[in-house]
Amino acid sequence: MGLFSSKPEISVVIPAYNEQDAVAPTINGVREALTASGLKFEIITVDDGSADGTAAAAEAAGSRVLRHPVNRGYGRTLLSGIEAAAHEWVLIIDADGSYPPAEIAKLLPHIPAFDMVIGARQGKLFWGSYVKAFMRWTYLSLARFVAGEHIPDANSGLRVFRKSAVENMPIMCFGYSFTTTMTLSLLSAGKFVRFEPIEFTDRVGSSKVKPVRDILRTLQIMTQVVLHYNPLKFAATLASFPALLAAAAGALFLSPCGRDLHAILAGLLGGLAALIFLAGCVLQSMKTLLGKNDRRSEK
Repeated sequence: MGLFSSKPEISVVIPAYNEQDAVAPTINGVREALTASGLKFEIITVDDGSADGTAAAAEAAGSRVLRHPVNRGYGRTLLSGIEAAAHEWVLIIDADGSYPPAEIAKLLPHIPAFDMVIGARQGKLFWGSYVKAFMRWTYLSLARFVAGEHIPDANSGLRVFRKSAVENMPIMCFGYSFTTTMTLSLLSAGKFVRFEPIEFTDRVGSSKVKPVRDILRTLQIMTQVVLHYNPLKFAATLASFPALLAAAAGALFLSPCGRDLHAILAGLLGGLAALIFLAGCVLQSMKTLLGKNDRRSEK
């Protein structure tokens, strides 16, 4: 009977942009891994406006190929493939050779019990230099704060998930942060997400990541997610800054110099913190009320 009693059927989506040297080995590896699993599958490669022979290499390897007329970004590329997927279960894997296709076998045993299974990267290559490791730690700490759960890898490019779970996401990202959006949105929505440790290798060719732009977009996505799912957490965090400044001003009020000014500052900053927190309470109440109305309308 294989790995599954219900035999999930899988659509593989491979986003590719100028990956003519790595896309065919990726397709062949995916086919080998899924053939060994005994599952029915299809492979879709989405060429995001490549200027090289990516599309031709993918077609020669036996993949169905979708083509963007211009480069639209990682997220838009994945969405094109997800929209075209024939099956409810979608597996994504980057075309750059950094995710060994054999690692797919580690994810499959955990569906359909989980809504999404993420291949969590490990080791020195994942963490990189001290500077990169600090930036990754900071990014993961923020992601954990937003979701309220432990997240070992928020933006892995190897994962399998329910198509319907992504189609119903209220927040969408067309760029590099698409996988981060998926991770935070599904966790925040109470979906079942599993992180499965996988191997990770050097990519073929040059990276398409633009650090400054992509970091700013990721921070934007994190803000959108926490505002949508937990506005009170966002408001409380934002209110903590003027609250701390108010406490500092209050402490200075005890000193003999400038007592009136410190008292005014403490009052203003404390009032600002209270207003921000109360606004968060109102937004949280509105969200809860709207959620109840949505559930009633579904019934």
